[in-house]
Amino acid sequence: MPSPVRIRRDVNSLAASDPVIRFYREAIGVMKNMPAQLSTPTSWRYQAAIHGYPNNISTTRIRLGLDAPGPGRDGADPNAVNTDIFPGDQDIFWRKCAHACWFFAPWHRMYLHFFEKTIMRIVAGLPGGPSDWALPYWNYSASSSAALLPAPFRNEFMDPAGTIPNHLFVRQRTPRANAGQPFLNLDAGGNPVPGNPQTRLDCLRRRPYAGNFGGPVGLQHDPGTSGELEAVPHNPVHSALGGGGGFMGLFSTAPLDPIFWLHHCNIDRLWEVWVQRQKQLGFLDRNPKTGGLAATGGWLDEPFDFHNESGSAVKMTSKEVLDTRLPPLSYEYDDTSDPFRGAPNL
Repeated sequence: MPSPVRIRRDVNSLAASDPVIRFYREAIGVMKNMPAQLSTPTSWRYQAAIHGYPNNISTTRIRLGLDAPGPGRDGADPNAVNTDIFPGDQDIFWRKCAHACWFFAPWHRMYLHFFEKTIMRIVAGLPGGPSDWALPYWNYSASSSAALLPAPFRNEFMDPAGTIPNHLFVRQRTPRANAGQPFLNLDAGGNPVPGNPQTRLDCLRRRPYAGNFGGPVGLQHDPGTSGELEAVPHNPVHSALGGGGGFMGLFSTAPLDPIFWLHHCNIDRLWEVWVQRQKQLGFLDRNPKTGGLAATGGWLDEPFDFHNESGSAVKMTSKEVLDTRLPPLSYEYDDTSDPFRGAPNL
């Protein structure tokens, strides 16, 4: 029997008390409280380390951020303790984020998939937890109010007495974001910039071939020449929300901020908008390296290492994640309308 197709919804369309948000918050709390964080694949810190982790095994230096720009700020893991046990296979599973290359979109789709499955398993075990929970996305391009940090992520505690932590909150953000103030599309003086340069969807306005949209040919983890989706809105949202020393500002710490996953869910949604347009234009099966048809083998079959929701090592390829409605993904977005429908050969 095929898996039911789950619906990923815009967080700004959900009430703060919506079960989707509540169960996300509670599941993160469970992940944060798992023992042996760095050697438990389904824990909060391990899941973040898949994307990146400060490149030094000294927990003291990692905790203080001494191996990254801005001592004591950027790249710090405030949860690091001297009793941390680093897994022997970290070279296989950690620091694997694909950026500035053609694997940017599919790798992050896989990453979101396994994170979502981990959350789903936890949620299903919580009182009243549904079996069809789906990760929400954050569509900051919809309006100026939508570009504010969603309200459920702003308060440190859930109660006035400050005894119940809000697991969606982190201090390591630009202060304007946690204060519910505009932090995107501003100049150095904090004034709005016309045209919304950090969240506009130029990535969907121009030519749709993969080398331009998704990134250049090859695989790399370090900053370089980005495709249009990664350049805007992906990068500016990371930078603006991370500020001078926040989690979102660096590959090594970005997933420690719970909003990271909603940001990348939106990036994945924009890729889906682009894919649907490709289908209409007849470009879906083109190989981004050669421009030819029938992109089988090679880049589509490149395997990537992850852990599933049970913590078991698995591999996944780009070929497996091209259609979100089919297993193993089995999800769709509530809105994949093309903002530039009818534009000439985009």
